[in-house]
Amino acid sequence: MKRSRVILTVIVLLVVTNLVTYSLATGMVPWLGLRWGAGLFRPGSDADFARLYHQYRVLMTKYVDELDGHELIEGALHGMADAVGDPYTYYMDPQEYEEFDLPLSGEYVGVGMTVEQVGDYVTVVLPFPDSPAERAGLRPRDRIVGVDGKDVVGVPLDIVARLIRGEEGTPVVLTVLRGEGEAEVRFDVTLIRERIVIQSAKGKMLYPDEGLGYIQITDFSRKTPGQFDTALAELRAQGLKGLVLDLRNNGGGYLDECVTIARRFIAEGTILYRVGRDGEPRPVEAAGGEGIGVPVVVLINEWTASAAEILAGAIRDNGVGVLVGVTSFGKGTVQTPFDMGGGSVLRLTTERWLRPNKEQIADEGIEPDTVVSLPVVDETESASFWEGFTWSDPEDPRDTQLRRAVELLRQALGEDGGS
Repeated sequence: MKRSRVILTVIVLLVVTNLVTYSLATGMVPWLGLRWGAGLFRPGSDADFARLYHQYRVLMTKYVDELDGHELIEGALHGMADAVGDPYTYYMDPQEYEEFDLPLSGEYVGVGMTVEQVGDYVTVVLPFPDSPAERAGLRPRDRIVGVDGKDVVGVPLDIVARLIRGEEGTPVVLTVLRGEGEAEVRFDVTLIRERIVIQSAKGKMLYPDEGLGYIQITDFSRKTPGQFDTALAELRAQGLKGLVLDLRNNGGGYLDECVTIARRFIAEGTILYRVGRDGEPRPVEAAGGEGIGVPVVVLINEWTASAAEILAGAIRDNGVGVLVGVTSFGKGTVQTPFDMGGGSVLRLTTERWLRPNKEQIADEGIEPDTVVSLPVVDETESASFWEGFTWSDPEDPRDTQLRRAVELLRQALGEDGGS
């Protein structure tokens, strides 16, 4: 009997000690909801984790309806990443990560178009050639306002993209707004989902007799370097003498793939500096690169971002080419994915990057050597004005940026005597 009392006394003391420690740490008495202060531990210490767990237990045991504990944890993980205050740092559950990674894998099932979030609208940037989107007549600047009858105005881009994608061979109905003001029209279009192999780098000869070639890179996926090499080889076989590299509307992608392509242009030199938490710039060099060997003009615009800005800056700062267009987006950070288990990922900003001249572009972008804007059109005329615009036709008077790039190449080749 005496032994039982001793054991009971020890248990009571342990419980009381733990309760007092928790109360001192958090400034509150558990279960009773009494709060007496802020607690003794600094933010970020064990006290904060205790508070987090305490809230979880309160929700799980006191909420009027039964809750899913896994969903609460997922919400906490999302919220913790959001609290960093960095738009490029975020937590992705397995489904969100799959949606994020699909386009960068180089192929997916969908309708074949690049979209961006512009205000409340998911907006078409570029339908892929011979894709369901192009065959249905979708155009740049079309706004997707509905998917299968569901209103998606104000819905985040990743959710809308998930709704548009689906099983191969199945239909999806998009509700589209085109034009502005009195010229605005609203219509439905039905597309059949296909397996889309993204041709993120493609080229053609603009003027074969002059040897003026063109390569467009729309993003930096795992397949981009191979596609770029193929396009460049085909142009060289046709007598390439000058190259337009079109990075307009390129939102970035994988840094390693961008660096691989940069080494195709730069034989020796620095591609970028990576700056980590210690603040020390670490160069990424182009040693062993091939060098492009011909005059280069790079096209950029306000949608040229991240890895595309790295490539544009590396080409310009190493004296390989000049930039034409308008100031780029200005995303100067590098994100690293961390496995959070179960297929979930924390995409975390781990570095900033600097151009070879050690200037940063975050929130500022890269100013082109030659500033050329596309025509500004009255909103009532914009829908008809941009019909048939391809971004790759140098004879189209609307593409003032591409036409200026061709002029600069001709000047460069003329100064070199056509060599």
